[in-house]
Amino acid sequence: METPETVRQEIPKPSDNVENRPEVREEQDLAGRSERLFGWILKGGGISILALFGVVLLVCLVAAWPSIHRFGLSFLWSSAWNPNRKIFGAFPYLVGTLWVTGIAMITSIPIAIFSALFLSDYAPSWLSGIVSTLMEMLAGIPSIVFGAFGITFMVPILRDHLEPFLAQTLGKRWDFFNGDPLGYGILAAGFVVGFMIVPLVATVTRDSLLMVPQEMVEASYALGATKAETVFFVKLREVLPGIVGSVILGFGRAVGETMAVLLLVGNQPSIPETIQDVGYTISSLLANTFTYAVIDPLYAAAEVELGLILLLITLAVNTLGRELLLRLMGGRLAGSVGGG
Repeated sequence: METPETVRQEIPKPSDNVENRPEVREEQDLAGRSERLFGWILKGGGISILALFGVVLLVCLVAAWPSIHRFGLSFLWSSAWNPNRKIFGAFPYLVGTLWVTGIAMITSIPIAIFSALFLSDYAPSWLSGIVSTLMEMLAGIPSIVFGAFGITFMVPILRDHLEPFLAQTLGKRWDFFNGDPLGYGILAAGFVVGFMIVPLVATVTRDSLLMVPQEMVEASYALGATKAETVFFVKLREVLPGIVGSVILGFGRAVGETMAVLLLVGNQPSIPETIQDVGYTISSLLANTFTYAVIDPLYAAAEVELGLILLLITLAVNTLGRELLLRLMGGRLAGSVGGG
């Protein structure tokens, strides 16, 4: 018969627990090391992004320093660009870039958002799949193809129909719409760049709309809202971060677009005064002349400074977009602006 002392002796001691066995401790140590290693890999990936941006910014600053030191802030509003006399100014190219980007964003954003709404909520499933696939294919088409499309299709329409129509109607009241109907110019470049960024903005917006919880949509219907009210006041509000993120991505694509703009904008270093004027953008200037600019250090520094201006414009738009979104969301934004 077992005595109480015998029972107490047979009770396993804490040292005999499974967790304290050598093989279990070894597995736990291995799991801990793997977890720490994975954490360091993720931290390295995040730091590498900051490091890459810092390297790009530093290289641009060092390469552009001779121009920054010589011209200072006057580089931004000077219109002179004479490599033979070593005089450089960014104003015509900066204005041309903003003109083309502005036209592209104004024409593309409404089309992209309404297209995304149609594909996510109104189109039949078979049609939505076909159009979504075509839209993703359009986003991957090289820009030179869009440039050729603009020359063969868009320029004749603008030259023979749209630009004369604008001059004869709106141009009688606002000089902004007047000009010589050349077809080439900031209007053609802006339209084609707008076509290029529609698939990008629409795809990101559609994906964000599809991620809205179904319970939220059903709750809206249960409260008596119509489909249109649910889409515009529930779903669009919920995916506002995704829409802002898609617009910022589209802006980044538009402001740095090169080949299509190079073929259509006219490449004249003048300040556009009307929507039908020709112009020159920073990216098209760099594509046209950077090969020759490397011969002269100051010339090359001036063109690198133009690239640095593009980088800072994109950074400023991203920062302002995020701050605007934080205000609109009342501080409820978590994570990136691009979140859906």
